[in-house]
Amino acid sequence: MKQLFEITGDGKESVQPVLSIELGEKHCCFSITDFASQELQQLAYYNAEEIDEDFLTELFSSHPVLNNSFYQVLVCYDYPQSCLVPSKYYKPEDGSSLMSNMTGIPSASSVIAEAINEWQVNNIYIVPQKVHERINKAFSTGKYWHRNTVNIKNNTATTEGGNLLVNFRNDDFTVLASANGQLLLAQVFSYSTPDDVIFYLLKICEQFGLKQQEVNIYLSGLVEQQSALYRELHQYFLKVIFRNAAWVTPPNNESPAHFFTSLNDLAKCAS
Repeated sequence: MKQLFEITGDGKESVQPVLSIELGEKHCCFSITDFASQELQQLAYYNAEEIDEDFLTELFSSHPVLNNSFYQVLVCYDYPQSCLVPSKYYKPEDGSSLMSNMTGIPSASSVIAEAINEWQVNNIYIVPQKVHERINKAFSTGKYWHRNTVNIKNNTATTEGGNLLVNFRNDDFTVLASANGQLLLAQVFSYSTPDDVIFYLLKICEQFGLKQQEVNIYLSGLVEQQSALYRELHQYFLKVIFRNAAWVTPPNNESPAHFFTSLNDLAKCAS
């Protein structure tokens, strides 16, 4: 496991600490925030060849704070095998067969379905069974969502020109596309060069009739403002905006605010 980032606060104890933890195929990150003040107290971000039981054992050993009691625990699964189905067409008994037909179901996997009532869709997705069992054992009272569900819940904009919420990791990125109050797409794409990203975003705009001059590109995750990728995006789109995390960070934090917006989105689900 490789730690990419770590942020620590002043050690002040919170009365209502909220743990937000996100797990994907090759990345895992968590934050601890204060529910009332929305202050970030601790954050860690890891990459690994595989997020499995061994990784989680090492993670909990490296961060004993994860064994503490929390006011709320929020878990986000960021795995790519996800399918959105309009509620009127969704039948619970069809979830496994639908995922099997669309993506195949890896052995020792759990199929989970979530209703997103605000948008009248259901999100069906796949999680490695051993990971789900280990996390559920550690956080039996936690609240669980998929990344697409969290993104959709946080997508309140109804811009006529359309919005693309783009979140980057080391070798892939997620896109949530919407326009005129309608959800258009929630998808994960792999990339190795800036040209790959531009290709996918242009294809999305073409498919859904979004104009390059009008669509808002909201960036978050591991993309630098001085990067070639950021410069290339400005060559093709007029409205490229960083979507920054809104929590209060420790004074010693030097990481850009948009690096951890996905964790902040998850933390905002606390109630």
